Amino acid sequence: MKFLLLLCTFLLLACENDHPTIKIIEVNKRMVLEEWPDSNYIASLDSILALEPVKKGKDSVDVNLTMNAFKAPVFKLPPTVTGKKNVAQKPKNEKSAAKHTQDASPAKHSNENFIAKFTNALSALQSDPSNKSLYKTVTVNDGEDLFKLLRRTYGAGTQNLPRFYVLSALQSVNPGVALEHLNAGDKVRVPRM
Repeated sequence: MKFLLLLCTFLLLACENDHPTIKIIEVNKRMVLEEWPDSNYIASLDSILALEPVKKGKDSVDVNLTMNAFKAPVFKLPPTVTGKKNVAQKPKNEKSAAKHTQDASPAKHSNENFIAKFTNALSALQSDPSNKSLYKTVTVNDGEDLFKLLRRTYGAGTQNLPRFYVLSALQSVNPGVALEHLNAGDKVRVPRM
């Protein structure tokens, strides 16, 4: 029995010191290398370092290219490639050139004015959707989608409106109405201009 008791005490004393000690690694502090790393570890480090990109030295020159997007070159294809007739012919004298530019600009400006007025009215309606003076209610006809309804209400200027913006903005002031799938008889609020 005494022998068994001595054996148990010896085993307990021997097992107490078997726990590995963990050393805390500190950044930027040198540590003593207790054993050499094996060859597999070194080979994996070599393969990782071989894949690292080479850093530029002091002698390398950086090339910085910039382009003015407002003066980007515009390439016009000839009518033989596009299949369209060449309608933009140069006028023979300056008077006809001035008349040509004046004729084209009012339609462009009126279209831009309509888009600006519509977006301003739509943003005002979004900020106060319950104000009846900011909207009018339009009933959907059979087979009409949202943009056909807008074309019927405001005219041909609606074809240049940004589709996603108009759809999402009008959806916010028309809760419960599926603007992407309109049915005949649906009532849609549109901005009053």
